[in-house]
Amino acid sequence: MSRRTALSSPMALLLLFLAAVVSTRAQTEAAAEGAAAAAAAGGEAELVLYNVGYGIELTCDLPNPTKLDVVWKKNDTAVEAWWDVRGRYRLEDGGARLVLPPKTHEDDFGNYTCSVGGASRAWRVQGNPHSKLPANTNVVEGQKLKLQCRVVGKPYPAVTWLYENSTGGNLTDALAAFAPRAELATSDQGVEGGALLVAAAERTDAGRLVCRVNHNATFNGATVLRVKDMYAALWPFLGICAEVLVLCAVILIYERRRAKPELDDSDTDHHDAKKS
Repeated sequence: MSRRTALSSPMALLLLFLAAVVSTRAQTEAAAEGAAAAAAAGGEAELVLYNVGYGIELTCDLPNPTKLDVVWKKNDTAVEAWWDVRGRYRLEDGGARLVLPPKTHEDDFGNYTCSVGGASRAWRVQGNPHSKLPANTNVVEGQKLKLQCRVVGKPYPAVTWLYENSTGGNLTDALAAFAPRAELATSDQGVEGGALLVAAAERTDAGRLVCRVNHNATFNGATVLRVKDMYAALWPFLGICAEVLVLCAVILIYERRRAKPELDDSDTDHHDAKKS
């Protein structure tokens, strides 16, 4: 009897050891999952930039072993009530992936969240900004210059105006280059600082202007500024006037020369009539 007890004691100890190891591992994994969920719930929202007109994809990678429903929200509004994306979004992978197909809008930006049980994850979705300017801008010397920077991508970022003179060189701050004649204003689009105003343009203002909203130069609009002489429009008019005067003088001289032979012939005929 004592021998059987002695043999069973090591086995019992081994079973108790294995049970303790399994329990400890399970607790560790559960703690790790809980920490990850807590970090996701309390962490900062991830910034996601998208190009307007292209797609958006968000993946809710929260632990979901029991296959709970994934709740998606935009600006604290449930997905079912998104009037601005209704009919354009779809949920994939059992609701864990939110997809907005191509042809996204500017107003698709916002704060997106997904929730599984008590855990959640957040994204700050913003349009990748880019700006547009006309390729060429012409202004007459002495007139007021107003340039509107067209910005695509909400929320609208801060606008920085840069200037490069016609001889080349590095881009510099446009307000400093045109000071004290320049100022910034809100554009017609509603972008603060999106309009550049320069009073009484000068010939030396000619160069290149850039409306920067993105550190990537590809996404920034640029225009070539040409300042015309204030009398430039007068020279063609004076040229036309000179041509008209010359033409009138030629016609007048021609008419006088043609009228003189006719007058001489008339006098000769009158003299011959008196003789007869």
